[in-house]
Amino acid sequence: MESLLSEIKAANQDLFDKIVEYRRHIHQNPELSFLEFETAKYIRDILHDNGIATDDSFGDNAVIAVLGEGGETVALRADIDALPICEEVDLPFRSQNEGVMHACGHDAHAASLLGTALILKRLQKYIRNRIVLIFQPGEELCPGGANILVQKGLLEKYDIRRIVGMHVSAELPTGKFLFGNGYLMAATNELYIKFHGVGGHAAMPQKRSDTVLALADFLVEVRKMQESLTDDMPFVVAFGKIVGDGALNVVPPETSADGTMRTFNPVLHRTIEENLKRISEQSAAKYKCTADLEIRKGYPAVYNNPEVTAKVRSLAADYVSEANIDEMPLKMTAEDFAYYSEKIPATFFRAGIMGNGRGEVTQHNPKFDMDEEVFHTTSGLMAYIALNLTMDN
Repeated sequence: MESLLSEIKAANQDLFDKIVEYRRHIHQNPELSFLEFETAKYIRDILHDNGIATDDSFGDNAVIAVLGEGGETVALRADIDALPICEEVDLPFRSQNEGVMHACGHDAHAASLLGTALILKRLQKYIRNRIVLIFQPGEELCPGGANILVQKGLLEKYDIRRIVGMHVSAELPTGKFLFGNGYLMAATNELYIKFHGVGGHAAMPQKRSDTVLALADFLVEVRKMQESLTDDMPFVVAFGKIVGDGALNVVPPETSADGTMRTFNPVLHRTIEENLKRISEQSAAKYKCTADLEIRKGYPAVYNNPEVTAKVRSLAADYVSEANIDEMPLKMTAEDFAYYSEKIPATFFRAGIMGNGRGEVTQHNPKFDMDEEVFHTTSGLMAYIALNLTMDN
């Protein structure tokens, strides 16, 4: 294993400038979710130029690279889509697509996995069974590119039994990595509540409904409901948009609120849904209204399989040392990697990108940037993980 480790690290250093070049090209040419056709073509061309086969049957914006043959397959995943954000970072390779920006680090994920592909190709003598590299579209937008690939049968086609994903993390120092077991990122629902009634003059309550009070009552009762529930893990029910378009003496015929629900516990998730329906109906009845509650399903919770995570964490300790590894805290943000972790043993870890004055602004921000020194490690680490996992099969 020591020989393999040193060969991978040497290959990673040799490819470092190329990986940075890949990241900068992808960063400069961002594409929104499910529109990543040029990004996918760029990735596919690099793979083909380096003798790596791809399966193009899963869509023009999804790149599936295949190395090795037969047996149970290990998969590595990177997302490739950008966000509808106007970049405010003064870089020579800043976004050339106005209003679109890689503000979450998916450019880094794609470039790093390209580096992993080239390392694996160089060291293919070590590959046992098969490794599949997934360059996935549409992580930022429901229904999620992972969900679509799972529905299209990617896992079954290649008998993928284990999958590993990585996400860069702002505000975590470069060279540091986070791992964790169990549920780590929340399941999400989008909440849309509307109260309908008879609008009218504020001074004539006998002739109208009160959609404003119905909505206010709903929000207060939801808050009480939250305070009455207990769980071992955090959960969120919050409304960030409220609309009541009347006037000082006009009660409108409709009010609405949009919000989000985030949980880790599936039983609690169902309980909250049931309570929201009950509360909406009760609030409507109090004020002569009807309620229209839509609960739009988002991503499920990301679950890190303990056995796979323990193995991957141990391999990471070999590669970067135990001193550079820490526990991953629970996050209320969502990730469509959850669709893989629902189906097969999976682990999802984080890599720090804060250093050299970069990576100090969190993701989904127009000033987001990253320390590219992370590429001295990430591509080789993923290659080391994949090769060792295939040797386990």
